[in-house]
Amino acid sequence: MRAIEVRGLRKGYGDFIALNGIDLDVDEGEVFALLGPNGAGKTTLIRILAEGLSYDSGEIRVFGEPLSKKTARLIGYAPQESLAYDDLTVRENLEFYANLYDVPGKRVDELIERFKLPAKKKAKELSGGFKKRLNLAVALLYDPKILVLDEPSTGLDVPSKRELWELIKEFREEGKTVLLATHYMEEAEALADRVAIMNEGKVIAVGTPEELKGLAGNESVIHVEGILRGTEAILREFRAIERENVLRVSVEDARKALPKVVEALVEGGSEIRSIRIEEPTLEDVFLKLTGRGLE
Repeated sequence: MRAIEVRGLRKGYGDFIALNGIDLDVDEGEVFALLGPNGAGKTTLIRILAEGLSYDSGEIRVFGEPLSKKTARLIGYAPQESLAYDDLTVRENLEFYANLYDVPGKRVDELIERFKLPAKKKAKELSGGFKKRLNLAVALLYDPKILVLDEPSTGLDVPSKRELWELIKEFREEGKTVLLATHYMEEAEALADRVAIMNEGKVIAVGTPEELKGLAGNESVIHVEGILRGTEAILREFRAIERENVLRVSVEDARKALPKVVEALVEGGSEIRSIRIEEPTLEDVFLKLTGRGLE
């Protein structure tokens, strides 16, 4: 069954078109990722679904029913920013939202235990990881069928991010539908059953991570790490992404391209620490489809 159906969704802010005719189907029980850079339209789509943000045209259905206050009750939402009030304790925050949603008090105890939350700590004293956990607890208070997460791991260190990913996997095992927006390629690959790649307000490809990587065809990726200098010539000649002393160059014939890449880097004064040939990632597919990276 379809948990979410979106048809022809459009949303503009003056002359800026945030969503330009989005069509999307999210199946019940799957983790579905919206992958794209900041400004692609992911958060606008999520806010329409989970916050009731108005839109210009189109249709949205939740489990076959039009999106409304009634069907919105089927959706739990954890936005990027913290939902907690800084000067309230964890328990007080959850009790506040429980009263707001008319949820029995015992549910607060269940969620504190499940997420191992420090009930007596004030929200402003929590680490980033625990703030994300508290957001999830608020989103799950009324046990929704659909969980919507906007950039859930932004700002987290690696251990906290991995813990969060394990929780999301648990939600899927429990039969919940999870819709998450991310600009982290590894997050989409690690969690999603299917991915919609978004760019400039449009969905430009949908499929499993493996299906999407197949769009790269026979291409390989030259992955270079080190102190990189003089990469301008490479970026002009090849489809490439350079970020944080890592260069990824998409090529059809790695044996032919590798000497050119190495020569350009050496001439530019780079200090190469490692170089290897890899299969394409989802970011490489995004680069092929749009001509730019995810960030």
